[in-house]
Amino acid sequence: MNKIVYLFIFSAIFFSDEIDTLNLIDPIYQPLSASDSLEFHEDNLFEQLLNESKLFYADAIISDLKGDTLNTLYYFDNLFKALAQLEQISKNVPEIAKVKYQNILSASIEYYDNKVSSVDHTKSGLSTAVFKDKLEEYVYSQSLYDLIDIEETVEIIEGHVPITYNNKVASIVRYYQNQGRPYIQQWLNREDKYKEIILPILKEEGLPPEIFYVAMVESGLKTDAKSYASAVGPWQFISSTAKVFGLKKNYYIDERRDIEKSTRAACKYLKRLYKQFDDWYLAFAAYNCGETRVQRHINYFNTRNYWELKNLPKETQNYVPSILAIIFISKNPEKYDFKVNPDPYFEWDMIEINKSVKIKDIAKCSGLSTKVLKQYNSELLKDIVYVNGDKPYMFKMPKGCNPAFDSLFSLIPESKSEGTYIVSHKVKSGESYWLLATRNNTTITAICELNNLDRNKPLRMGKIIKIPVGDKSKYKKQLTKHIYKVKRGDSLSRIAERYKVKVSKVKKWNNLKSDFIKIGQKLVIYR
Repeated sequence: MNKIVYLFIFSAIFFSDEIDTLNLIDPIYQPLSASDSLEFHEDNLFEQLLNESKLFYADAIISDLKGDTLNTLYYFDNLFKALAQLEQISKNVPEIAKVKYQNILSASIEYYDNKVSSVDHTKSGLSTAVFKDKLEEYVYSQSLYDLIDIEETVEIIEGHVPITYNNKVASIVRYYQNQGRPYIQQWLNREDKYKEIILPILKEEGLPPEIFYVAMVESGLKTDAKSYASAVGPWQFISSTAKVFGLKKNYYIDERRDIEKSTRAACKYLKRLYKQFDDWYLAFAAYNCGETRVQRHINYFNTRNYWELKNLPKETQNYVPSILAIIFISKNPEKYDFKVNPDPYFEWDMIEINKSVKIKDIAKCSGLSTKVLKQYNSELLKDIVYVNGDKPYMFKMPKGCNPAFDSLFSLIPESKSEGTYIVSHKVKSGESYWLLATRNNTTITAICELNNLDRNKPLRMGKIIKIPVGDKSKYKKQLTKHIYKVKRGDSLSRIAERYKVKVSKVKKWNNLKSDFIKIGQKLVIYR
C-alpha cells in the first residue's frame, strides 16, 4: 500500500498542474531514456538541472513521508545544490524557463520550511537559511506602530567594531527573543566552545573580537550549515570565494567546514574588505552581498553610511543589525530571558593518519563513536580518511581516546573506498553529465566534485573522468546464466545482438578461439 502512495506522490509532482506546492508551467514530465539523453548538449544544461531538481524534490518528499530523516536531508541537500546552479545560469535562459526555476525553488522552500515532518529545523544544516528568510519576513512585515522610537546610541572603542543600538537592532532583538528563540538558544549554547577556537585566531590576525559574531549570524556556528546558494560552513563560503582564499574542496573533504581553516580564510577576506571600505559595517555588508554591489550603492547614493544605503538587498539591510543584536544578547543573555547551557568544549590532539582508513575503524581503535570523530573532523565528507601519496592526513583525535590506539591502528589494513566504487570512464560523443549520472546511479554533483569539473561547461569527448557509482556489490548488475542452442543460420554476432552483449564476451564465456559455431552447439550467455 505504501508503495502505491509513494508512486502517486512521485507522479503527482511531475504530472499534475493542480498541486499548490509546485504548479509548474510545464507539468508533463517524461523520464529521459538513454537514447534521449544522448541528444543533450550544453545548451540543454538548464533542462538537465531542472529535471535533476524535480527528481531530488520528489525523492525528498517520499523520504520525508517515510520518516527517513537522513535521506530527506540528503535529497534536500542535493536539491538546493542543483537549484543554486540553476540560479547561476537562469539569467541567460528564456523567460518561461525562469518561471520554471522560480516555481521549483518556491515549492522546495515552501515544503522544507512548512511541511517537512522528519527534519528538526533547529538541528539541520539548512535551518539557518530558512531562519534568515523568517527574519526577513518579520522585519519587513512590521508596521510603523511596531517600531518603537528609540534614540540611537553608538559605542566606539578603538580596535573594536562600533556598537550601534537603534530601531532596527531593537526590532531584531525582539525577534530573537520570540520567534527566533529556539535558534538563538542553540547559538548561545555553542558560543563558548567556538569562541575558544576562533577568538585566538582573530587576535593573531589583528581583527576585532566582534568578528566572531559574523560566523554566529552566518551559520549559527554549525560547521555543516548550508544555504540555498550552496554556501557552506560556519563562515558560509561559496566554492568560488573559498578557492580564492585557499580552502580546498574535493570528493573527500570540504575545508569550508573546518572551523580553524575557514576562520583563517574569513579573516583574510574581511581584512581585504575593511581595507577597501575602511568601515566595518560596509565590510560586513560586502561580506554578505559582495563588494561590487556595495560599492555601486555607495557611488550611486553618494554616502558611506551603511544605515543610509536603503536599496541594498533586504537580507543585507538586516545583516549588520542581526550581528549587533546577537552581540547585545550574548553580552547579557539573562536580560533577554535566555539561560545558557554551554556545550562541552573541544579538546583534541593532532595525529598523523598515513593510510586511507574508514572512520569506523578509527572509532574501534580509539574507543570513541564515529559521530564524535566526525564532529571533531567536520571537513570530512565521506566515512573515510583518504590519504593520497606520502602526505599524511592531520586528524583531530579527541582527548581521552584509548591509550592503545597506536598499536591497534597499526593492525588496520588500508581501505580502498568507503563504500563508493569509483570507475574510470572515457567520455564518448553525445554523453552528458545527466546521462552518466543516471547510468551509474550517482549525481551530477558527485561527478563534478570528484573530477573538479564545472557543470556549466560541456564534457569534452575523449576526456577520462572518474565516476562514483556506489558500493560495487550494490550497483553491479547481477547477471543471469542462459543456455542457448545454436540453430541453422545463427552466427556469433546475431546471437550476441539478440542478447545485447558483445561477441568478445560470448567467446570468453565459451572458450571459443574463433567465430566458428555449429548447429546444436550449446552456448553459455550471461545477461
